Amino acid sequence: MLKLVTILLLACLWSASNAQEYNFAQYYLDKLGISPAFVSVGDYNEVGFAMRSQWPGVDGGYKIYMAEYQQKLPTYSSGIGMRIYGNYGGQSAFSTTCADLLYGYDFGITDNLKCSFGLSAGFIGRSIRQENLVYYSMIDPASGNISGAAETLPVDAYRSLTFGIGTAIYTKETMLAIGLHRLANLALSGQDTYTPSVIAAVVNHKFKIGGTEHKLEQFIVPTLCFTHSRYSDMIMPGVYYSGYRLLLSLAYRMEKADQMASSVVMGAGFDFGKVELSIGHELETSKVLRQTCGSYEVGMKYKFEKSEKNSSGKTILCPAF
Repeated sequence: MLKLVTILLLACLWSASNAQEYNFAQYYLDKLGISPAFVSVGDYNEVGFAMRSQWPGVDGGYKIYMAEYQQKLPTYSSGIGMRIYGNYGGQSAFSTTCADLLYGYDFGITDNLKCSFGLSAGFIGRSIRQENLVYYSMIDPASGNISGAAETLPVDAYRSLTFGIGTAIYTKETMLAIGLHRLANLALSGQDTYTPSVIAAVVNHKFKIGGTEHKLEQFIVPTLCFTHSRYSDMIMPGVYYSGYRLLLSLAYRMEKADQMASSVVMGAGFDFGKVELSIGHELETSKVLRQTCGSYEVGMKYKFEKSEKNSSGKTILCPAF
């Protein structure tokens, strides 16, 4: 078993150093990671936290952390925010850290159609720590034991400013959001990097299935999420149930890097008024990754009271949280 786990760690993390992209399967935990335009959408100031444990069955699986704050400025039809995240894997052999400042402006196209435009600017850093890597030549083929390093690799570190743009177009029932992240990294560094530009998008539509008052309304929400970078592509169709302060989700995630991986995504969210909690599990269905025990996600959001009435008539996106 040790030999299997170690070889799996080697195969997954070595390719992941070039292919792993940071994202949550429950996209609503980190909407700013899809498009900075979300910072000006909605009525409440918010602070949120999220964590993802990817491949906990593998020694050295990925851990992803995210924290964000959003401040709405309804008088100016705007919003500002800050987002920090970290991505660590292979017993911290691979790590990514990023911090962004965001600004969004929201305006009406028609009485029923709204649009938000967002910008982000920040810092990103990635590194590979040689001392934490495990190579094939270090594995005893008979026992699976790991010996001292027989090969070396220079420490690889990359740091740069990073920029992003995005938009969200929405009505009370339908929403489309697109974001372009890590723009100008190559131009600023002057070299090929492990942080290629990323395109992210999500589209969904609410079908009302019951209820007349806001707290009792129920919806079925088909959703499609997509990301693309130089090293990987991900597409995730799914469906959500929203109602009675509850959000249930079921989706199928397909991701292609060096090879195709797939998983079934299940999640649940609970609205306690100002506090919202979300949990999720991702069950790997591809043959190799079944031994990884899937992935787990948990998130929390706290909403502050509005300091003033939102005069721009924004609608609440779906899912509501």
